[in-house]
Amino acid sequence: MPYRKILVPVDYSPSSVQAFAEAVKLARALGSRLSVLHVRPAPTGSGTTSELSVPVESEAANTTFHGLLDAARKELGDRVEVHAVDGEPAAQILEQAARAEHDLIVMGTHGRVGRLHMLVGSVAQGVMRNASCPVLTVRVSDGSEETLKDRLRGGSRVDERG
Repeated sequence: MPYRKILVPVDYSPSSVQAFAEAVKLARALGSRLSVLHVRPAPTGSGTTSELSVPVESEAANTTFHGLLDAARKELGDRVEVHAVDGEPAAQILEQAARAEHDLIVMGTHGRVGRLHMLVGSVAQGVMRNASCPVLTVRVSDGSEETLKDRLRGGSRVDERG
């Protein structure tokens, strides 16, 4: 079986919730184990494991995610495990993938390009460039990203307020 262990990082954004849903489909179809990882940014980067914590501003996505998680646990049983760690997201995702010998990482991406991408960077891009296993990215557009078409014609639809 090519993908025995799938890692799916979640940050409660719409793209990570959708990536989780896709990872569950893959785990079901392939009979794979599914590791869910939430990384809380921490100034110390300690990497300590604790329960999932949800930012208040992500409450709707949190509700959706936990509904999907409950359904996945019912369907996949003990093939689902959940971890939460503190640290820098890309580094923690890569460390978890390597340590637990995951065969695939499924993660959301915001699809940012151009100036906003340069300002905030991309966890997905860092993971894709450095992962020792394949990475499947799932993108859900919120309409605010600069499209390639916008970029080529010199315009921008990006909300650069932050």
